Amino acid sequence: MIISSVKNYNSVIKYFSQLNVIFDFINNSITKNIKDGKYNLDFGIYAVIGKSQPKQKNEQLLETHKKYIDLQYIISGRDKIGWKFLDKSFIVDTKYNKKNDITFFKTSPDIFITLKKGDFVIFFTEDAHSPLCGKTPVKKCVFKIPKTLI
Repeated sequence: MIISSVKNYNSVIKYFSQLNVIFDFINNSITKNIKDGKYNLDFGIYAVIGKSQPKQKNEQLLETHKKYIDLQYIISGRDKIGWKFLDKSFIVDTKYNKKNDITFFKTSPDIFITLKKGDFVIFFTEDAHSPLCGKTPVKKCVFKIPKTLI
């Protein structure tokens, strides 16, 4: 997992130059008024923008992905996200859904982070995460990065 602010994106692309297309999109296309929806970028990366409400406690499950790495960027509001490094002790709630590239687990997070406007987090395939654990709505952009790109 990598947590940072878009102000510091150069420190990330220094190691992951493939992500420059994402930060170009953030800096040149994302405004307060950007429409919700899916945006296709280069290299198989796509972005999903939307406003979300916090999840109910029983819906706050850890999730992982096998084919995609998530980069979650906060456009407005705050998002409290749970995290735990994936291991074999996890209790599966919903088996892997190949179409949606997601598995859900009943296992509890080890830590919570809160991201605000301009912050982003990168979740690799080993990073189980549980977004929308806060108390307020958030508008964010979730970039789906093919695992094979990094």
